[in-house]
Amino acid sequence: MIKKVPVSQLCVGMYVHDLGGSFLEHSFWRSRFLIQNERKLKKLQTSRLEWVLIDTSRGIDLPADGAAAAAPAPHTAKTHAAEPAPPPATPEQQAFDDAKDIIDGSREQVKQLFADAELEGKIDLRQIEGLVQDMADSIEGHPDALTSLARIKRADQYLYAHSVAVSALMTALARTLGLSDEQVRLAGMAGLLHDIGKVRDPDEAPGKLGRPIQPPQELLRQHPGNGAEVLRRDPGVPPEIIDVCLHHHERVDGKGFPDGLVGENTSLLARMAAVCNYYDEATTTRPFKKGWDPAFTLFKMLKSSGQFDTDVLGAFVRTVGRYPLGSIISLTQSELGLVVEQNPDMPELPVVKIFYSIRWSHAIPERRVNLADPDCPSRVLPVVAPVDWAQSGLPVPSIL
Repeated sequence: MIKKVPVSQLCVGMYVHDLGGSFLEHSFWRSRFLIQNERKLKKLQTSRLEWVLIDTSRGIDLPADGAAAAAPAPHTAKTHAAEPAPPPATPEQQAFDDAKDIIDGSREQVKQLFADAELEGKIDLRQIEGLVQDMADSIEGHPDALTSLARIKRADQYLYAHSVAVSALMTALARTLGLSDEQVRLAGMAGLLHDIGKVRDPDEAPGKLGRPIQPPQELLRQHPGNGAEVLRRDPGVPPEIIDVCLHHHERVDGKGFPDGLVGENTSLLARMAAVCNYYDEATTTRPFKKGWDPAFTLFKMLKSSGQFDTDVLGAFVRTVGRYPLGSIISLTQSELGLVVEQNPDMPELPVVKIFYSIRWSHAIPERRVNLADPDCPSRVLPVVAPVDWAQSGLPVPSIL
């Protein structure tokens, strides 16, 4: 049953069926969602919305006296016993659910943003300020959730999904570097807009399946300048964001483009974008290449010479972890493990979910192991090549 409820009477467990106002009155990117925690509830209550529609078949109802009733079991016939309510989400699950909401909504928002830029030749920053704040809040609570989920992309959404991923990484890296709130905001917005110049490439435009072959270098080298040109048309775009768009392909040794800037002649935000952009591109599978494993990508970046600012790259490794969530690493005893949690004090010894035997070439019962445990017999083998276990056709276990 659909009910109209004042925002002041909402509570955790209700299912929002429709937001009773325009997008200018709130910062939610989905119009239908479960109020899973106090954070979402507070966002609703501090918005300019006066009321919302709730669906009592999918969440908690609100009796006349204002007290929340128990959530009904949906789709249950009267002649059948009610199914038990699902167990409450753990804080980690809630963090991943919130991050997924942000990512799903932000990709649609960036898709529209890029489409508007392509049609009108300019951009409205007001559309993304709330999104960047949501990212910053998510990273403040659980940085691994947003940065790991942002790596998941479909071929037909690569351009804007890549922009969202780089924005999440830039925001997290800015936090690690201890930058001010304003610099964190600029980092996130710059990440979203760093590839805006690619809207002029029909094979990169939103909704396209992507190129069957790698784009030529001359086309690749045009997009920073094209993007800066688009951003300069709006006097409200900060110069720091334009600079990141123009210079995120520079290298500290001066061999980058478009200007061949050397060392600190490139701004800090642009040097951050160079790291975040490379990492996300390298870990993403596209029609013309297979993505590298995150741990192997970091190994290659750390071994590179002259490409990245070493201080920024070191901070980035601290941000995502020496073995980022979702990495598949080789362990002693001829086993593979999926990284599911970081040990901040011992980043080289994460928590893994062991799921595959290299020796016997088949899946084994999953078991969660903390490599930092002194009694743990498993150890990480040095990363020298990407782990290619997928020939077996077995699915990767869930991070959660």
